Amino acid sequence: MLARYLTVLVALALASCSTSGQISDATGADGQKPNIIFIMVDDMGWGDVGYHGSEIATPNIDKLAKSGLIIDRAYSFPICSPTRAALMTGRNPLQYGIDGPLENDAMLPLQLKVLPEYLRDGGYKTWMVGKWHLGMASVDAMPQSRGFDSFYGHLGGFIDYYTHVYLGGLDWQRDGKSLREKGYSTDLLTREAIKLLSGQSDDKPFFMYLSYNAPHTPLQYPPETDGTYGNIKNSDRRVYAQMLTYLDTSIGSILDKLKERNLAENTIIIFMSDNGGLLTAGASNGKLRAGKGSAFEGGVRVPAIISWPGKIKPATMTKTPMFVQDWLPTLLEATNINHDSHGFDGMSNWSAIFRNQPKPRAEPVILGTVRSKAVYQWPYKLVREADAGSATAQDRLFNISIDPEEKNDISGSNSDMTRKLAARIDAMPLRPSKGNKGPPPESLFKGPDGKFLYDIRMPETREPWADAATRVSSEKRSGS
Repeated sequence: MLARYLTVLVALALASCSTSGQISDATGADGQKPNIIFIMVDDMGWGDVGYHGSEIATPNIDKLAKSGLIIDRAYSFPICSPTRAALMTGRNPLQYGIDGPLENDAMLPLQLKVLPEYLRDGGYKTWMVGKWHLGMASVDAMPQSRGFDSFYGHLGGFIDYYTHVYLGGLDWQRDGKSLREKGYSTDLLTREAIKLLSGQSDDKPFFMYLSYNAPHTPLQYPPETDGTYGNIKNSDRRVYAQMLTYLDTSIGSILDKLKERNLAENTIIIFMSDNGGLLTAGASNGKLRAGKGSAFEGGVRVPAIISWPGKIKPATMTKTPMFVQDWLPTLLEATNINHDSHGFDGMSNWSAIFRNQPKPRAEPVILGTVRSKAVYQWPYKLVREADAGSATAQDRLFNISIDPEEKNDISGSNSDMTRKLAARIDAMPLRPSKGNKGPPPESLFKGPDGKFLYDIRMPETREPWADAATRVSSEKRSGS
């Protein structure tokens, strides 16, 4: 354990002394455009990676951090669907009412062009493996209808890792057809990703969106547990730790397959969590304030890495803020794909990541949910959130460059900035919320005493979700 912590400290020391790596162009050694693997994990906290000093072993994620660039100020939305919508569109999802986990009959607006469609137009194969959570009631809303050449995984916000059931219905499919497969979902998703990489030829570059549902609830022991983490007294965190280390091993298998297939040198790998960790389900956000669902830093500042061997200098770090809606324009610039950037709320951070030349951001950035919002105008951040038991939302202002733990509310001494940023939230048009109104998913996996049931298995009680999906009319497809 001591050796691992020393390794982490050395890596962080190297990172803190370095700046962003340099890059010459958007092609690999063979003149091809780079492959892209975007790994998104679910509900992993800031304090849950080894390179941030966690007691949870994540050696493969740590290795990825050492091989590339740590994005120290990476930001998501506080919860799953808004983050995924921002990634796919480069836009702020709040303007479409996506302000929480999507209701089962809601979807990402069909008229919006999304990331895999841009990349496919630019000559890429496009694969999705894992969790979607941007529409499931219509076939038109599913990944295979939104620019992905293939889709394997699930549509809802969570599943039983073993029965693959979501709210009573089987939620496991390939390209719209339900699958009944035995196996732990992390294993099945990893197997599919490896299969795709094994069959990759050199005719086209590929984009793989590998969206793991782990370590989201339910807390369920992975297939191979050896009694590790006995030093962790909290049983929820102990199971969470085992799930996360098991996930890390799967990520290592992906990295190994890239090397085996001689794909590593020409593949950009991005790793990030979709939001902060859920503190009541075993996660840790370190010293950051609050967690999943909150616009305080613990809910939105996430672990993130980008690696490209030979192009990005290893063991480096950037402190330039990177918001999830920035990834689409960044990747389009990285791959030299022509696009009209005027429709994006995000901005390309290509020059900041690869040339250490950050560009000024023209407008403040708003993140949040229906209940908790934040506005960033670096280094200032305004948070509007109601305290527990209060019906009135309070505006707090922080300088997060010097106060990342958000301990000191400076709104009283910075009234002009407070009013300016608060006005941004006030000016947002009100949209009907597409967020889920039901109970939080973790409540479904607890016993009468309120404690998680680690061995619970969800039974099927309704038709599979893929089988129940319909088609959307042409009128709705063209609407907003």
